[in-house]
Amino acid sequence: MNPSKVVLPKPSANARRPSATLLHPSTATTRDSAPKGPAAEEHRRSQRVLLRIRTKVYVALQGIPTTFEATTLSVNSRGALIALNQNLSTDTRLVLEHGGTKERVSCRVVRPPRETPEGFHTAIEFDSAAPGFWRIAFPPSDWRSEDA
Repeated sequence: MNPSKVVLPKPSANARRPSATLLHPSTATTRDSAPKGPAAEEHRRSQRVLLRIRTKVYVALQGIPTTFEATTLSVNSRGALIALNQNLSTDTRLVLEHGGTKERVSCRVVRPPRETPEGFHTAIEFDSAAPGFWRIAFPPSDWRSEDA
């Protein structure tokens, strides 16, 4: 087994999920159309880290203010990939609230969500970079899994 990979058992349906789980950043997946491996790291604007944080999404749907519960799947200094029970179209404007700090940031949906059994995997981007929003230290840009 490769020591740089983190393998976690799947939680049972009755298991209580912790509010935040941090995994090795090299296990983050990339979009099918994006380059893989070291080229993918150079292609991205910021380091992606697998991190589960409970969040709230505030959005106006057909002019009606609505709130949804969501969970991050991965985060970076410019946004996140969240699991959401609602399908939001590309360019939908929303406010994301960090479940731990209650801090809020304005953002938008950047591509069509992908429907999964967990919900709609929705990529969001902050209006401006906010590296301190997630309250984690992102690895340096030259850090690679083979260095671990």
